[in-house]
Amino acid sequence: MLFISMLLFSVTLLDILGDRKSGETVSRTLLLVDDEVDILEPMLILLEEDYTVLTARSGPEALEILEHASVDMIISDQRMPKMTGVELLTRVWERYPEIVRIILTGYTDTDAMIQAVNEGRVYRYIVKPWNLDDMQVVIKQGLEWNDLRQEKGQLNADLAQANKALAERTEQLERAQETIVQQEKLAAIGRFAAEMVHEMNNHLHIILGLNASLSLSMEEELPELKDLETQAKTLAEIARDIRDFAKGAVLPLAMTRADPLKTAKDVVRACKHHPAFRALDVQLITGPVSEWVMDARQIKHLLINLLKNAAKASDRNSTIEVYVATNDDALVFRITDHGVGIPDDLRERIWEPFFTTWDRQPGTGLGLSICRRSVEMHGGDIECHPTKGGGTTFIVRIPRATDEAKTG
Repeated sequence: MLFISMLLFSVTLLDILGDRKSGETVSRTLLLVDDEVDILEPMLILLEEDYTVLTARSGPEALEILEHASVDMIISDQRMPKMTGVELLTRVWERYPEIVRIILTGYTDTDAMIQAVNEGRVYRYIVKPWNLDDMQVVIKQGLEWNDLRQEKGQLNADLAQANKALAERTEQLERAQETIVQQEKLAAIGRFAAEMVHEMNNHLHIILGLNASLSLSMEEELPELKDLETQAKTLAEIARDIRDFAKGAVLPLAMTRADPLKTAKDVVRACKHHPAFRALDVQLITGPVSEWVMDARQIKHLLINLLKNAAKASDRNSTIEVYVATNDDALVFRITDHGVGIPDDLRERIWEPFFTTWDRQPGTGLGLSICRRSVEMHGGDIECHPTKGGGTTFIVRIPRATDEAKTG
């Protein structure tokens, strides 16, 4: 993984640096500032053969030129009326830090010049009287120094861009690796589930057989036997669904016209016999409800999963609300608990297979993943929001079915 990341970084950086042009001859512009024409003109004559040269007779005039012209280097005399060379170059440093700044001075000003250089306001100072060859060397060195400084800044920008691209590609690799790990887990669970479901079904068939025998003679005395039969059949269906999910199978929906309110009532009644709900009050709240085309068995399992999650999050003697209603566009279920809630940074991850936020009641981490797939097979959507005052609310919307076959 580290080798791949480093390889990606190298390729990315080479791509960026390869786009940069090199070998081009660049015309350099110098700005000479001196109030004495006798000094300014000879400098102009000597330097204009190699550079584009601009001139100014004072600090204010130089600043005005810089507002309209692109300049690589400014060479200024120190002693000028209105504004000294150090004052001028300090303002240039503040406004145009990319310009190389050189000052010409007499021996009596060296202390001020050294301070300006040390503070970074001036690149170098040249003591009068200056020598042409020395001047050419200082100018060349100053421009080369500036080129290196700008290239370093560009390289830092390129490195930052390469690091950003590397981080994005590394994240993609990590997501791909997580997907592979999940697929491997699913494959392992698929093999295990096939064996376990086979064994569970053997015992469930025995239970159903015994229940049928008891029902013939004791159904009136024990009306719960009918509920026992329903729950045993539901357990067999759930076991089959887990096996199919783990194997990656996608079964067609059994879309029929059904009563969503009856489905919700059956689920709420079943919860009363589940140990997880013994100290909880599960309330059914209804709006206008009409028949809906849906896979009632899948919707029942969906509601059970959402209610079990709500029960895990709830404290004893608290309330869980189950709301069901239909409108022109959708069938809506809303499961609301007032428990511990889900942290904001984990709310998007709860749909991932095998991800769980439960420490005290650990599970497989498949429940909400199965819920989401079931809703999406219906063409709907499921959302998770914090409940006002604490807790979590899941909202499920199942759209009105079209004439198209619903096979998932």
